[in-house]
Amino acid sequence: MSLSLRNRSRNALALVVLAASCAQAQSVGTRPDDYVARAKQLIRRVYPGLNGILKPVIIDGNRWREGDRMNFFSIEFLDLGPKDGTGSVPCWCSDPALHVTFIFDWQTENKELMLMSAGGPVADGRRDKFAEEMNRHPEWSDAQVIAALNDAGAKFGPDHKAEFLRTLPFEELKPFVGGEIEVLSAGFHFWESDLEGKTSRAYLSWIVRAKWHGSDGREAGCSLAFEPFDGTLQSYGRGF
Repeated sequence: MSLSLRNRSRNALALVVLAASCAQAQSVGTRPDDYVARAKQLIRRVYPGLNGILKPVIIDGNRWREGDRMNFFSIEFLDLGPKDGTGSVPCWCSDPALHVTFIFDWQTENKELMLMSAGGPVADGRRDKFAEEMNRHPEWSDAQVIAALNDAGAKFGPDHKAEFLRTLPFEELKPFVGGEIEVLSAGFHFWESDLEGKTSRAYLSWIVRAKWHGSDGREAGCSLAFEPFDGTLQSYGRGF
């Protein structure tokens, strides 16, 4: 897609610019089907360090809908502050500092979060920077990667599994996923493989396999991914 088309598409898709990201959270009594308000609450809990200059923009990509309420949408956080000293606002075509996609289960009473996927510098900027260096050294052993991660300031490299497991944000997620999450396994993935099983590029994420126990007695498998520098959540996905 050309840059000009991308710019026009983003401007066309932006439904509303919300209040500053550090505005007061919605009350505890937010309706389960108020998906956007709940998404905003979750972002504040999982990414508390978002810069107040960044503005959230709801992006609708013709996703699934429950009546007139979107249950499948994305929120991007953009720096819309003046850059040239004239007070003019730049276009919304700049890469977002954070992009988060949500899917909520509109068919259940509690409208549980089913999928969340985040990207951008706020979520994985340090990991991506390290991955670029790692991709230039495909000969590195796992031990060399671990040493380099520690030197780079990663708090939760593969040799800090116990510390990582203690930081899992299950309490923060509980009001949104509608139940408890039970860890089944957690493993650190160094490299991503291609379709032939050959190493292709750095991956550098913790993958947590878990079981979701819904408040109504339902159960399902789920998985979560986290980057190793600050243990930031990159994705959550639950089976049907």
